[in-house]
Amino acid sequence: MSMAHSQTFGDSIPVDEVQLGTPVFENVEQDPAFSFYWHCHDFPSPLAKWNYHPEFELHLIRYSRGSYFVGDHVGRFGPGNLVLVGPNLPHAWFSDADAQRPVVRERDVVLQFREDWLDHMILLCPELNCLRPMIREASRGLVFEGEQAEQSAHLLESMGEQSHSRRLLTMLTLLHDLAGCDYRPLASPGYRHELQGTFPEQIDGVLRHIHNRFSEDLRMSDLAACHDMLPSNFSRLFKRATGNTFVEFLRRVRINQACRLLMEGQYSVSDICFRVGYNNLSNFNRHFRCLKGMTPREYQQHIADQGDRRRAG
Repeated sequence: MSMAHSQTFGDSIPVDEVQLGTPVFENVEQDPAFSFYWHCHDFPSPLAKWNYHPEFELHLIRYSRGSYFVGDHVGRFGPGNLVLVGPNLPHAWFSDADAQRPVVRERDVVLQFREDWLDHMILLCPELNCLRPMIREASRGLVFEGEQAEQSAHLLESMGEQSHSRRLLTMLTLLHDLAGCDYRPLASPGYRHELQGTFPEQIDGVLRHIHNRFSEDLRMSDLAACHDMLPSNFSRLFKRATGNTFVEFLRRVRINQACRLLMEGQYSVSDICFRVGYNNLSNFNRHFRCLKGMTPREYQQHIADQGDRRRAG
């Protein structure tokens, strides 16, 4: 993979959220077998939208030019645009229209990681305290510039060709190098992402309910009634906030929990099926394959093979 580095950034211009619409909550589907999530995606893509999530995100643009939005900042980007977005900070990158290139393949390289994982790493390794100033400032979004930022961008790209254990070492090197880069904040100092009305409280309560009780017989109509909403209004609000229907979101939560249990290796596939809320093994297998690209048993074998290779190495 290669990338031309010719960064172009415009001045900060306040961005009106009304123009972009309400940011969508993104459910980052990180595999519980790994500490962070590295991936590439095209533009346009379902992932390329005005969204927010509780994870940190390091975002690299490899191809095309356009406008990007971080909080109340809007700027111009070109290949090499490297930005660190803090938790729950709305963001989006939109490439300029190009009739000759309607789809920009592998435009984005994205690295997402949880705040609690990073906090635990710093507590475990005091040498990583050098990251704290950068992490604090990432609440406004940070754009990295200069030669060292270009080197960090190449390092981020290289993770796609690395083994999982090597990626972890590269991740720590990357964070260390970024902390020493030239960077500047994007969103204004007083910016706070606060959705108006009862929208955030309702959705936050619903999401907590799903994550805490995913193994139960959850029905959209019951949750709507609990929040004094008509099912049709609840469905529309939920899709707007998460990008998924209620059924799709619940299915993803259950399958991700199944992955965690498969990785632990304490239960059989049939036991896990019922533990995560399914009452039909064939449906569980079908949904698992649809979301993960393999059956639960294949996933379990895949995890076991990885463990054997690590021990052999």
